[in-house]
Amino acid sequence: MVSLICTLQDHRDDVNWCAFSATLLATCSGDKTLRIYNTKDFSELPFSPLTGHGYGVHCCCFSNCGQFLASCSTDATVMIWSMVSGEIEAVLEHPGCRPVRVCTLSPDSAHLVSGASDGSLALWDFPSRQCCRTGAVPDMSMVACSFSPCSQLFVTGSTYGDLRLWDLNMNQLHAEKNAHDLGVSCCTFSPDIHSGGQVVQFRLASCGQDSLLKIWAINKHNGGVYKMQLLNSLTGQSAPVLSCAYSADGQLLLYNIILLLQANATLLYTLSQHDRYVTACSFSPTSPIIATGSMDKTVNIWRVEDGCNGQGQQLLYQNMVCAFVLHLNWLCCIGLSRMSAPDQYSLSRSSLNPSLRHFNVSSPDFFPLSLLLLTSLPLLLFSFTNKSVSTVQWGKKVFSQPPTVQVLPLKKM
Repeated sequence: MVSLICTLQDHRDDVNWCAFSATLLATCSGDKTLRIYNTKDFSELPFSPLTGHGYGVHCCCFSNCGQFLASCSTDATVMIWSMVSGEIEAVLEHPGCRPVRVCTLSPDSAHLVSGASDGSLALWDFPSRQCCRTGAVPDMSMVACSFSPCSQLFVTGSTYGDLRLWDLNMNQLHAEKNAHDLGVSCCTFSPDIHSGGQVVQFRLASCGQDSLLKIWAINKHNGGVYKMQLLNSLTGQSAPVLSCAYSADGQLLLYNIILLLQANATLLYTLSQHDRYVTACSFSPTSPIIATGSMDKTVNIWRVEDGCNGQGQQLLYQNMVCAFVLHLNWLCCIGLSRMSAPDQYSLSRSSLNPSLRHFNVSSPDFFPLSLLLLTSLPLLLFSFTNKSVSTVQWGKKVFSQPPTVQVLPLKKM
């Protein structure tokens, strides 16, 4: 069951995007503002609305710790906002000074990608706020972008209808031409990773002006070869599909006003409260809450009642392998606080993919755990205290205040 909690009616123009952190909801609009709400009661924060963009705001996204919000606009900038004070922390000018249509942060908040109306892309080092690489696909406008859950890849979508896969060196790994006739409007990676044989697989949802939602498998084979395979093409919409979003566990997929179960694309609910096209949708990462934004200038807040309560959130990783990816420049600790059920993480050696490097981690005050390294890294040794990382050994170097560890669900294909 899905029930409407409240309707937010503060914007004076179309709502273009909405995004959740653990405690906040951000919305942005053609009225040049962003509005920030507390997810406890959806009251607006004292420093909201955020003003600073000279034209309409197209997109916004939170850093993984929730302390920063990035937004982009037709004014050719990406602005970084403090969620403590509401102040502008930095203004990133997109190369070429073209309208920026999309921006997205990697799950580890190490990188930010901005895409512009001339087809240009900029990859930013988020901690230093410096542009480290640029790329371009001529004669099209970049309107969609999403990072893979491992933070090492991202997909872009354009008004030409292509989906393109990139790495952090701005190498184009794959191009899916004409993925959506008349143009892509949104794309988003599922947060889980699938593994089978010699293949690591990601799932991607995309939607477009062709009124279709498509679900893709992006397969990484030995030798670093990537291939993209269409799994589902969902019809039934009579209008363009402008937004799509996965739930934090990857089990639910929302697009326009349709809530689907991802695994077999079974329709769960149709939400019919907006008066005009739905342009934005987002799942809360910490509670069973959905936000949808529309051209009717409103944001509706919905509660998903069945299968997504607090207990369900604790069971997100049941029957999954936990893959840990270490990044020395991560900003915040995430993931480990959700580990509260030891019996869900005991794995047998036979259940692991032999092509992945395997290390056992254990501690008297924690629980048996298996560490899978998807890339060639030095041996990592973790010491756990009260269900959190206290030390990390990287090769011969020991960090007493360790860099962040991200928990990624790794499923069998």
